[in-house]
Amino acid sequence: MKRALLIVLVLMVVAFGVYAGGTAEKETESVVLRALIRPDEGGNVQKYADIFEAETGIRVEVDFVGWAEIHDKSISTLSAGGGGYDIIFVPSANVVEFTSVGDFEALNNMISSGEKADWLQPVLDLYTREGDLVAMPWYSGGAHMVYNKEILDKAGVDPEKIVTWNDFKDACKKIKAAELLKYVYTPTAKYPGNFYYAWGSMVASSGESFFDAAGKPVFDKGSAVLDSLKLVSEGTKEGLFDPAAIAMDDYEALIQFGSGDTAFMMNSTWSATQAYRNADLSKVTGKVGYMLIPGWKSEPRSGGFLYAGGLGILKSSRYKEEAKQFLTLLTSADAQKHHAIEGANLPTRVALFEDKEIDSSWAGYKALTAQLSYGSFLPQYSWFEEWRQATSGVVQKTIAGNITPEKAFDLILENARKAQ
Repeated sequence: MKRALLIVLVLMVVAFGVYAGGTAEKETESVVLRALIRPDEGGNVQKYADIFEAETGIRVEVDFVGWAEIHDKSISTLSAGGGGYDIIFVPSANVVEFTSVGDFEALNNMISSGEKADWLQPVLDLYTREGDLVAMPWYSGGAHMVYNKEILDKAGVDPEKIVTWNDFKDACKKIKAAELLKYVYTPTAKYPGNFYYAWGSMVASSGESFFDAAGKPVFDKGSAVLDSLKLVSEGTKEGLFDPAAIAMDDYEALIQFGSGDTAFMMNSTWSATQAYRNADLSKVTGKVGYMLIPGWKSEPRSGGFLYAGGLGILKSSRYKEEAKQFLTLLTSADAQKHHAIEGANLPTRVALFEDKEIDSSWAGYKALTAQLSYGSFLPQYSWFEEWRQATSGVVQKTIAGNITPEKAFDLILENARKAQ
């Protein structure tokens, strides 16, 4: 009897130990956050992922996907129920497209009503859908016009007198006549995303809109779309613009400009700063100047598209609170300051626009930030990406001389009407 009782007690202890061990194992389960993010400019994500792990013991595994693939990768991931990711990068061009189905967690408690004034309001508005903040504002930026001071000086071109696109074309002709370069400018058109930094921003600089609030095309009521198509067509035919633009993206345009092979570059905030300071990408460091993007009239004299990056948490995530902790760190003032200095994109926290360390690390920082006051975000419609892809192909054909600007205009308008 005693032996039987002893056996029962032993079995109970073993059973309790297994149960307790199982509970302890569950409680000490290592948390690993998975994130899908575009390339890590300046090592910003990795730096703060390492800090986060050191502070919390939570590891962050990030899949960095290039700009050419991240849109399709994100769409397929969302269609598959999240693919095991906790955090997904939400670019400003695709906010409605990515969030319209309701895959993202509301992050309203991450920025209180009293803290909203600390953030750029246009970016907060962009990432707020139906009253819910769907992504934490991470960085901002926009299109900028950059020029090679040495080339313009040799050709006798004063950048302050380039106010309109006609002024710009005249300046290109003057530089070409001086036989300083084979091509003066490259209107990049390789990917739909280059809409930001070339033809799309040419149109935006007019102050005209592509679509109204309901998504109906209204650009047929104005002249900027056709004028911009004529500019890239004529500029290429006249040997001012590089015809290879149809196969060049914004990074390749940076390398070309940085090699001293073009006098002007319209490109992102990141590319504009790299051209000046990154000797690995640019041989013209220290010779770079910044000017407002030309307009089609003296008033408004400028424009261009803005961009922003946000980070959203999926509803399918097992670790929503941990993901919120990480995003709080990654979008903190310190992290955004690091991102601005090392990654060369603008912050989304208002106070950082007056930060002396950022200012001193960027030549022309005030000139670059001044451009943003003339800018606007891309239209936000679920079908916009498809229209932009189709438009990219039409602009390529226009630059190549395969279709006339007038035919291109008709195709862009037809695609816009079909997209509704």
